[in-house]
Amino acid sequence: MQGFSSSFLIFFQQIALGGLFAISVTPFHELERAFYKSTGGVLFIIALLGLWGKSRIYWESISQVFTLGIAAEIVFHVAFVLAFACYMTSLWSDWQRFRARSFSACIITGLIGLILTARGFHSASGFSLESVIYPASFLLSSLLLGGVTVGMLIGHWYLIDTGQSLDPFIRIYKFFVVSLLLQTVCFALVLPVLYFFHGSPQIDAGFARLWTNHATLLALRVLVGQIAPLILSGMIWRTLKIPHTMAATGLFYMALLGVFVGEILGRQILALTSLPL
Repeated sequence: MQGFSSSFLIFFQQIALGGLFAISVTPFHELERAFYKSTGGVLFIIALLGLWGKSRIYWESISQVFTLGIAAEIVFHVAFVLAFACYMTSLWSDWQRFRARSFSACIITGLIGLILTARGFHSASGFSLESVIYPASFLLSSLLLGGVTVGMLIGHWYLIDTGQSLDPFIRIYKFFVVSLLLQTVCFALVLPVLYFFHGSPQIDAGFARLWTNHATLLALRVLVGQIAPLILSGMIWRTLKIPHTMAATGLFYMALLGVFVGEILGRQILALTSLPL
């Protein structure tokens, strides 16, 4: 079992990676490059904070027990931030090929790094149910966090440029909703699947702690992180149909608050039970 600091710091890594996935669904020819500079800058700072926060944890891991898994996780996490720095640099130039390749490198290194990070939260060896569920859960959380963050940021862009097409905003909104629905389905399946088909004593102990001591925490996580954003997503769609981008941006703020709080509660559950909720 890993501590809350290790569990919580994944939050930054997931926002940055998920934000890049969300940016990738936008029509690049319809938005000014300034949007990508400002949004990418926010995500890059978050990625840097995540790496800085995990640097001490990485150092302690290397000092105590050095493994190839830990080394690979560090390499890909650093590579993700470096590739992100290259992408940000490319936004101030006309090197389109360099921009495309650095963006792709961000996605690939970030995705591999997140999978390797997920591996450190379960004890099952080799190919197992846990080796699929944990990375999938981490990735869906990343997509949701990134989608709601970029949705809020793109809403601000429409407050600056009121005459542009709503298509980019709607694309980000759909990305957010699909991510939320996928995570909700995954969330509903993870508990019974892990409970009945797991292959690790760690999971049994985690479920015992969850039902005995942390049932209220789980209920809050579902209410704040899943149900409330689902309700808000319907309200956002109604405001975009009017259209009223200012109201949609305000609702995205509320959705972001719910998703962030829900994911932080999920990190607390992960730290207390080792279950990817």
